[in-house]
Amino acid sequence: MDIEEAIYARRTIRRFRQTPIPMETLKKLIDLARVAPMAKNVQALEFVIVQSPEHVKKVFIMIRFAGSLPENERKPEPGREQTAFIVVMVNTDIKKEYVDFDVGAAVENILLGAVKYNIGCCWMGNIDKNDIQNYFKIPKNYEIKHVISLGYPDEVSVTESFKNSFKYWKNPDGTMHVPKRDLDDIIYNKY
Repeated sequence: MDIEEAIYARRTIRRFRQTPIPMETLKKLIDLARVAPMAKNVQALEFVIVQSPEHVKKVFIMIRFAGSLPENERKPEPGREQTAFIVVMVNTDIKKEYVDFDVGAAVENILLGAVKYNIGCCWMGNIDKNDIQNYFKIPKNYEIKHVISLGYPDEVSVTESFKNSFKYWKNPDGTMHVPKRDLDDIIYNKY
């Protein structure tokens, strides 16, 4: 699969088979994040891999899912939860400015890399940062930015043309539909 295919194949996934992801694969995804562009090449991002079932269950209650969906469709059903998390943090002793650019580039590398391994991901920002920090005893000089939930997909997500709403939705068979603006609609002008 080339990079263009990976970009188009990457979809947010929130339901997973219960097959564990090997630790070496999770480490490889972080290695892909490590080589992402960083402002001034100052590399302050660090990561927590959460893979043990006990810790995955604890983190699960510290995150919220799919705000555009009805309440009863947001969380994965029992037996379809993610099997791992990657917590994305900034070591503020190293860097405090421009970190959001760094985070975006690193997370996108993780998400695209996951496609290669047939892993589904959900980039999550609606998280209980303080609870996660306290649970893992992460020092205060680390700022938790996001959590990525991961697992082997147990749902289908497709894109469709935008029609008056950005809200994603599920049809009765569980397929997630994600509206995307058409290319000609986002090109502001051509010179």
